[in-house]
Amino acid sequence: MLAVRRTLVAVTAVAAAVAVAAIAVVLLTAGSGRPSGPGPAWPNNSNPSEGASPATLRLGFVVGIPQAPALVGLQEGLFANELRGTGVVLRPVPFRTDAAEATALASGQLDAAYASASSILADVGNPEGTKITIVSGATRGKATLVNLVSTRAFLAAHSADVEDLIRAQIQVNELLNHNLLESSAAYATELTALTGQRLTASSIGESLARTSFTDDPSAATLNASVPTSLTPVVRPALPTLYDVAPLDLFLRMAGERPVTT
Repeated sequence: MLAVRRTLVAVTAVAAAVAVAAIAVVLLTAGSGRPSGPGPAWPNNSNPSEGASPATLRLGFVVGIPQAPALVGLQEGLFANELRGTGVVLRPVPFRTDAAEATALASGQLDAAYASASSILADVGNPEGTKITIVSGATRGKATLVNLVSTRAFLAAHSADVEDLIRAQIQVNELLNHNLLESSAAYATELTALTGQRLTASSIGESLARTSFTDDPSAATLNASVPTSLTPVVRPALPTLYDVAPLDLFLRMAGERPVTT
Protein backbone atom coordinates (compact mmCIF):
# COMPACT_ATOMS: atom_id res chain seq x y z
CA MET A 1 0.00 0.00 0.00
CA LEU A 2 1.19 3.48 -0.84
CA ALA A 3 2.50 5.64 2.02
CA VAL A 4 0.15 8.31 3.37
CA ARG A 5 1.66 11.77 3.76
CA ARG A 6 -1.13 14.09 4.70
CA THR A 7 -4.55 14.07 6.26
CA LEU A 8 -7.36 14.35 3.75
CA VAL A 9 -9.15 17.68 3.79
CA ALA A 10 -12.78 17.09 2.96
CA VAL A 11 -14.65 19.70 1.02
CA THR A 12 -18.06 20.60 2.45
CA ALA A 13 -20.65 22.81 0.88
CA VAL A 14 -24.38 23.42 0.80
CA ALA A 15 -26.23 21.75 -2.06
CA ALA A 16 -27.94 24.09 -4.52
CA ALA A 17 -30.59 23.28 -7.09
CA VAL A 18 -30.20 24.50 -10.62
CA ALA A 19 -33.11 24.11 -13.04
CA VAL A 20 -32.77 25.04 -16.73
CA ALA A 21 -33.43 23.49 -20.07
CA ALA A 22 -31.13 20.61 -20.96
CA ILE A 23 -28.29 21.36 -23.31
CA ALA A 24 -26.91 19.15 -26.03
CA VAL A 25 -23.40 17.76 -25.80
CA VAL A 26 -21.35 19.57 -28.41
CA LEU A 27 -18.03 18.92 -30.09
CA LEU A 28 -15.68 21.47 -28.66
CA THR A 29 -13.83 23.77 -31.02
CA ALA A 30 -10.23 24.85 -30.60
CA GLY A 31 -9.50 27.88 -28.48
CA SER A 32 -6.72 29.59 -26.63
CA GLY A 33 -4.99 28.07 -23.63
CA ARG A 34 -4.69 29.86 -20.32
CA PRO A 35 -1.76 32.26 -19.93
CA SER A 36 -0.08 30.07 -17.31
CA GLY A 37 0.42 27.37 -19.95
CA PRO A 38 -1.50 24.21 -18.94
CA GLY A 39 0.09 22.25 -21.75
CA PRO A 40 -1.19 22.17 -25.31
CA ALA A 41 -4.68 23.56 -25.76
CA TRP A 42 -5.32 20.53 -27.98
CA PRO A 43 -2.84 17.70 -28.58
CA ASN A 44 -3.06 17.92 -32.37
CA ASN A 45 -1.42 21.35 -32.12
CA SER A 46 1.60 20.33 -30.03
CA ASN A 47 3.12 17.32 -28.36
CA PRO A 48 2.26 16.67 -24.69
CA SER A 49 5.68 15.10 -24.21
CA GLU A 50 7.51 18.31 -25.07
CA GLY A 51 8.98 19.94 -22.01
CA ALA A 52 8.17 16.99 -19.76
CA SER A 53 10.60 16.30 -16.93
CA PRO A 54 10.78 14.02 -13.89
CA ALA A 55 9.23 16.86 -11.88
CA THR A 56 6.23 17.20 -14.21
CA LEU A 57 2.92 15.38 -13.79
CA ARG A 58 1.10 15.32 -17.13
CA LEU A 59 -2.59 14.86 -16.34
CA GLY A 60 -4.76 14.00 -19.33
CA PHE A 61 -8.51 14.44 -19.62
CA VAL A 62 -11.22 14.88 -22.25
CA VAL A 63 -13.03 18.20 -22.08
CA GLY A 64 -16.65 17.26 -21.45
CA ILE A 65 -19.24 16.64 -18.75
CA PRO A 66 -18.25 12.97 -18.13
CA GLN A 67 -14.80 14.19 -17.09
CA ALA A 68 -16.03 17.20 -15.16
CA PRO A 69 -13.94 16.24 -12.08
CA ALA A 70 -10.81 17.20 -14.03
CA LEU A 71 -12.11 20.64 -15.05
CA VAL A 72 -13.65 21.46 -11.67
CA GLY A 73 -10.60 20.22 -9.77
CA LEU A 74 -8.29 22.37 -11.90
CA GLN A 75 -10.38 25.51 -11.58
CA GLU A 76 -10.88 25.07 -7.83
CA GLY A 77 -7.14 24.51 -7.34
CA LEU A 78 -7.66 21.16 -5.61
CA PHE A 79 -4.91 19.33 -7.52
CA ALA A 80 -2.49 22.24 -7.13
CA ASN A 81 -3.20 22.50 -3.40
CA GLU A 82 -2.45 18.82 -2.81
CA LEU A 83 0.75 18.95 -4.87
CA ARG A 84 2.01 22.18 -3.29
CA GLY A 85 5.45 21.75 -1.78
CA THR A 86 6.14 18.42 -3.48
CA GLY A 87 8.39 19.82 -6.20
CA VAL A 88 6.11 18.31 -8.83
CA VAL A 89 4.54 20.65 -11.39
CA LEU A 90 1.06 19.73 -12.61
CA ARG A 91 0.62 20.00 -16.37
CA PRO A 92 -2.99 19.56 -17.53
CA VAL A 93 -3.28 18.06 -21.03
CA PRO A 94 -6.80 18.45 -22.47
CA PHE A 95 -8.15 16.36 -25.35
CA ARG A 96 -11.10 16.58 -27.70
CA THR A 97 -11.83 12.85 -27.79
CA ASP A 98 -11.31 9.63 -25.85
CA ALA A 99 -9.44 8.19 -28.83
CA ALA A 100 -6.90 11.03 -28.84
CA GLU A 101 -6.33 10.67 -25.11
CA ALA A 102 -5.99 6.88 -25.40
CA THR A 103 -3.30 7.30 -28.06
CA ALA A 104 -1.34 9.72 -25.87
CA LEU A 105 -1.70 7.47 -22.83
CA ALA A 106 -0.57 4.34 -24.68
CA SER A 107 2.43 6.13 -26.18
CA GLY A 108 3.74 7.34 -22.81
CA GLN A 109 2.85 11.01 -23.26
CA LEU A 110 0.83 11.15 -20.02
CA ASP A 111 1.62 10.27 -16.42
CA ALA A 112 -1.97 10.10 -15.19
CA ALA A 113 -5.37 10.62 -16.73
CA TYR A 114 -9.10 10.69 -16.34
CA ALA A 115 -9.80 7.82 -18.70
CA SER A 116 -12.99 6.34 -20.12
CA ALA A 117 -13.62 2.61 -20.20
CA SER A 118 -12.71 2.55 -23.89
CA SER A 119 -9.38 4.31 -23.21
CA ILE A 120 -8.53 1.95 -20.36
CA LEU A 121 -9.35 -1.16 -22.36
CA ALA A 122 -7.43 0.13 -25.38
CA ASP A 123 -4.32 0.56 -23.26
CA VAL A 124 -4.66 -2.79 -21.52
CA GLY A 125 -5.25 -4.55 -24.83
CA ASN A 126 -2.30 -2.91 -26.55
CA PRO A 127 0.92 -4.91 -26.04
CA GLU A 128 2.93 -1.77 -26.80
CA GLY A 129 0.81 0.48 -24.59
CA THR A 130 1.84 2.19 -21.38
CA LYS A 131 0.45 -0.11 -18.70
CA ILE A 132 -1.77 1.69 -16.25
CA THR A 133 -3.21 1.29 -12.77
CA ILE A 134 -6.69 2.44 -11.77
CA VAL A 135 -6.40 4.38 -8.50
CA SER A 136 -9.87 5.92 -8.16
CA GLY A 137 -13.25 6.22 -9.74
CA ALA A 138 -14.62 9.52 -11.03
CA THR A 139 -17.84 9.18 -13.04
CA ARG A 140 -20.27 6.33 -13.61
CA GLY A 141 -23.49 6.10 -15.58
CA LYS A 142 -25.48 3.76 -17.80
CA ALA A 143 -23.16 4.38 -20.73
CA THR A 144 -20.32 6.19 -18.99
CA LEU A 145 -17.39 5.11 -16.88
CA VAL A 146 -14.45 7.39 -16.11
CA ASN A 147 -11.66 6.40 -13.73
CA LEU A 148 -8.55 8.16 -12.53
CA VAL A 149 -5.52 6.16 -13.70
CA SER A 150 -1.76 6.43 -13.33
CA THR A 151 0.90 4.86 -15.46
CA ARG A 152 2.71 2.16 -13.53
CA ALA A 153 6.03 3.84 -14.21
CA PHE A 154 4.88 7.13 -12.68
CA LEU A 155 3.25 5.35 -9.76
CA ALA A 156 6.46 3.49 -8.98
CA ALA A 157 8.54 6.68 -9.05
CA HIS A 158 6.02 9.14 -7.54
CA SER A 159 3.63 7.15 -5.36
CA ALA A 160 3.14 10.03 -2.91
CA ASP A 161 2.17 12.38 -5.73
CA VAL A 162 -0.41 9.89 -6.97
CA GLU A 163 -1.80 9.90 -3.44
CA ASP A 164 -2.14 13.67 -3.78
CA LEU A 165 -4.21 13.20 -6.93
CA ILE A 166 -6.44 10.69 -5.17
CA ARG A 167 -7.05 13.06 -2.27
CA ALA A 168 -7.90 15.86 -4.69
CA GLN A 169 -10.23 13.55 -6.62
CA ILE A 170 -12.17 12.72 -3.45
CA GLN A 171 -12.50 16.42 -2.69
CA VAL A 172 -13.69 17.35 -6.18
CA ASN A 173 -16.35 14.64 -6.19
CA GLU A 174 -17.50 15.85 -2.80
CA LEU A 175 -17.91 19.29 -4.33
CA LEU A 176 -19.70 18.00 -7.43
CA ASN A 177 -22.11 15.96 -5.33
CA HIS A 178 -22.88 18.60 -2.71
CA ASN A 179 -22.46 22.03 -4.29
CA LEU A 180 -23.85 22.07 -7.81
CA LEU A 181 -23.81 25.86 -8.02
CA GLU A 182 -20.09 26.23 -7.29
CA SER A 183 -19.21 23.20 -9.41
CA SER A 184 -21.11 24.58 -12.41
CA ALA A 185 -19.41 27.96 -12.16
CA ALA A 186 -15.98 26.32 -11.87
CA TYR A 187 -16.63 24.09 -14.89
CA ALA A 188 -17.83 27.05 -16.98
CA THR A 189 -14.73 29.10 -16.13
CA GLU A 190 -12.32 26.24 -16.84
CA LEU A 191 -14.10 25.38 -20.10
CA THR A 192 -13.61 28.93 -21.35
CA ALA A 193 -9.97 28.99 -20.24
CA LEU A 194 -9.21 25.75 -22.07
CA THR A 195 -11.25 26.13 -25.26
CA GLY A 196 -12.61 29.65 -25.51
CA GLN A 197 -16.13 28.21 -25.45
CA ARG A 198 -18.64 29.99 -23.23
CA LEU A 199 -21.60 28.22 -21.65
CA THR A 200 -23.67 29.48 -18.75
CA ALA A 201 -23.14 27.93 -15.35
CA SER A 202 -26.86 27.20 -15.13
CA SER A 203 -26.90 25.20 -18.38
CA ILE A 204 -23.83 23.26 -17.29
CA GLY A 205 -25.52 22.60 -13.94
CA GLU A 206 -28.36 20.80 -15.68
CA SER A 207 -25.91 18.38 -17.29
CA LEU A 208 -23.93 17.89 -14.07
CA ALA A 209 -27.14 17.11 -12.19
CA ARG A 210 -27.83 14.23 -14.58
CA THR A 211 -24.34 12.75 -14.09
CA SER A 212 -23.24 10.41 -11.29
CA PHE A 213 -19.87 11.24 -9.75
CA THR A 214 -18.41 8.47 -7.60
CA ASP A 215 -15.00 7.52 -6.22
CA ASP A 216 -15.81 3.84 -6.77
CA PRO A 217 -13.97 2.66 -9.93
CA SER A 218 -16.74 0.07 -10.50
CA ALA A 219 -14.77 -2.96 -11.64
CA ALA A 220 -17.98 -4.74 -12.60
CA THR A 221 -18.90 -1.97 -15.05
CA LEU A 222 -15.47 -2.08 -16.69
CA ASN A 223 -15.59 -5.87 -16.88
CA ALA A 224 -18.96 -5.69 -18.64
CA SER A 225 -17.50 -3.24 -21.16
CA VAL A 226 -14.88 -5.64 -22.50
CA PRO A 227 -15.64 -6.40 -26.18
CA THR A 228 -15.63 -10.03 -27.24
CA SER A 229 -12.64 -9.48 -29.50
CA LEU A 230 -10.49 -8.36 -26.55
CA THR A 231 -11.71 -10.89 -23.99
CA PRO A 232 -8.73 -13.31 -24.21
CA VAL A 233 -6.24 -10.47 -23.77
CA VAL A 234 -8.01 -8.09 -21.42
CA ARG A 235 -9.96 -10.21 -18.95
CA PRO A 236 -6.87 -11.93 -17.45
CA ALA A 237 -5.34 -8.49 -16.85
CA LEU A 238 -8.35 -6.90 -15.15
CA PRO A 239 -7.75 -8.28 -11.62
CA THR A 240 -4.29 -6.68 -11.58
CA LEU A 241 -5.50 -3.34 -12.87
CA TYR A 242 -6.50 -1.79 -9.53
CA ASP A 243 -4.61 -0.26 -6.62
CA VAL A 244 -7.32 1.25 -4.43
CA ALA A 245 -5.79 0.71 -0.99
CA PRO A 246 -4.86 4.42 -0.61
CA LEU A 247 -8.31 5.44 -1.89
CA ASP A 248 -10.00 3.19 0.68
CA LEU A 249 -7.84 4.61 3.47
CA PHE A 250 -8.61 8.21 2.54
CA LEU A 251 -12.34 7.44 2.27
CA ARG A 252 -12.32 5.89 5.73
CA MET A 253 -10.51 8.95 7.08
CA ALA A 254 -13.31 11.08 5.63
CA GLY A 255 -15.96 8.88 7.22
CA GLU A 256 -17.02 7.32 3.92
CA ARG A 257 -17.39 3.70 2.86
CA PRO A 258 -14.45 2.03 1.06
CA VAL A 259 -14.88 0.93 -2.55
CA THR A 260 -14.97 -2.58 -3.93
CA THR A 261 -13.14 -4.00 -6.96
